[in-house]
Amino acid sequence: GYAETIQRIHDGVIGDVVAIEENFLRAPYVVIPRKEELTELEWQCSTQYHFRWLSGDDVPQSLVHNLDRSTWVMHNKAPAKCHGLAGRSSMTDPIYGDVFDHHSVVYEYDSGMPIYAFCRTTNNCHNSTSSIIHGSKGRASVLQCRIWGETNWQWKGRCDPYQREHNVLFQAIRSGEPVNNGDYMVRSTMVGVMGQISCYTGEEVKWEQVNASDFYYPPRPEDCHDGMEPPTRVGADGSYPVPKPGYTKMI
Repeated sequence: GYAETIQRIHDGVIGDVVAIEENFLRAPYVVIPRKEELTELEWQCSTQYHFRWLSGDDVPQSLVHNLDRSTWVMHNKAPAKCHGLAGRSSMTDPIYGDVFDHHSVVYEYDSGMPIYAFCRTTNNCHNSTSSIIHGSKGRASVLQCRIWGETNWQWKGRCDPYQREHNVLFQAIRSGEPVNNGDYMVRSTMVGVMGQISCYTGEEVKWEQVNASDFYYPPRPEDCHDGMEPPTRVGADGSYPVPKPGYTKMI
């Protein structure tokens, strides 16, 4: 269903793509209580979604799925630049680690075509998971496999992308013909990283900058080992340090 919807977009059914809206708005990740018998490292690893050195925070952790669909729509081309707004408004207790609870990122292609991308992990708020493609002749919902406008269309078949992925994987194993999705996997991840860096720094970030950067969340994989000190530690005020847009520098 997803593939058919995007193919119709590529075929021009909704005209020229003029904007994309991506939403991943939901409640916080499950909170793992801190147990006395756990070391700091063990506890952080057990609640990895709340620590950026483990999860990357919510743009490359969650919104990346939406951004992957957006770049698919845009023929697997990355946006030229982005600027982001983000912070912590409700998940401020140390139990929530050092991640932000809301992000808004505006990506822009060389043509000026924007992607408006939003993610939030906050209770008692409007929830939405969607990928809406706005065109000059209509709009499409990738997740609903539906098109409205000059041409109205709805996918009638079964839509189970997870099963489809497994079918392709198993067929590749049986046929001995590997499937290599590394190119767009890396591209989508870097689009997410670009947005997250912009949210942390408050700066406009360009695609060339993030690709040329040697930025990483320490430690490097080869330096990880059981019993090590985690790179993020509670400060004197009892909370974990978080980035400050306008002050934090990364690239």
